[in-house]
Amino acid sequence: MNFSKRQFLCSLMAVILAVAALNGLVAIASRHTAPRWLMARARRSPDASVLAIGNSIIAAGFDPAAFDLAMKLPPGQGSLNFALGASEPVEQLLLLRYALRQHIHPRLVVYGFYDLQLSTPLRLSTSELFGNRNILYYLEPEYGRKFYYLSFHDRVEFELMRHLPMMVDRGTFWAKVERLRREMGQQGMPAQQTNRFGRAADFSVLEAANPQEFARACDLGSVQDLISPVNEIIRQASDAGAMVIFVEMPMHPNHVREFYQRPEWLRYRGHLQQILALRGVVYVNASDWIGDGALYLDHFHLGPEGAAQFSEHLGEFLHGVLNAPPATSSSAPPE
Repeated sequence: MNFSKRQFLCSLMAVILAVAALNGLVAIASRHTAPRWLMARARRSPDASVLAIGNSIIAAGFDPAAFDLAMKLPPGQGSLNFALGASEPVEQLLLLRYALRQHIHPRLVVYGFYDLQLSTPLRLSTSELFGNRNILYYLEPEYGRKFYYLSFHDRVEFELMRHLPMMVDRGTFWAKVERLRREMGQQGMPAQQTNRFGRAADFSVLEAANPQEFARACDLGSVQDLISPVNEIIRQASDAGAMVIFVEMPMHPNHVREFYQRPEWLRYRGHLQQILALRGVVYVNASDWIGDGALYLDHFHLGPEGAAQFSEHLGEFLHGVLNAPPATSSSAPPE
């Protein structure tokens, strides 16, 4: 069947209207995603004196109430847990910059990390800019692009996608579909352990396949310096007048035993401490502070009781070293 020019234009207009409507629907539905919710918290917390940044490990592990009590922070000038789950250092840098633009003037910036996060180069594809990582599309995208590698194809795709809410926030609806699919797949099957971040079993893929692989990754021959977004976090937080604290976050005792007690990790940790000391950063080794595996939701995330204990220890320790030279380091919780 041959279409007239008018029919073609009507069909094209219908498609344009449908796409516009879908973009509007996604924009409305994604107003309260985790990154936007965090950004709104920053706008409501201009008097925060401590910023805790990082990924889901510190999002779960940092308890502001327990920390503020141990730090003896005055009411209204406490800490803000500004960590974003499923994020990498570049997103954390962008969030720090956003908080500073909201006229937050922190005395301390607490950066929680695990494993090789501080030195692993960021090579991404647009398929990975999904869920919380979609913040890279809309929070200073031109600035953020300087800190991670995209192929030419993905760079073109990124520039096209970042203008369309239906592509930027596609995870808003996909997450609902995925939850429904998993619920249907679980019918008649034993219940799987879940927590606020998803299925506990899913986080096993974040660990190295075996200790030998982890040891190879710790090779100092390939780890010369921190990656650029981490260096920028240090520089920009310091320029804002904050003392910068890097915390090797508590890990499940199995993770500590298999990976962190290896000589390769001890050498890598020593290398990090030297680099950070030169930049005036306080390094706190809290990886073994919470040794009871029952206080973890999985091998990475502390449960509420473990988070309160860790945050209290951290607050007590930092309260004692706040006015000490910035190269202070610790490997055990305060008495």
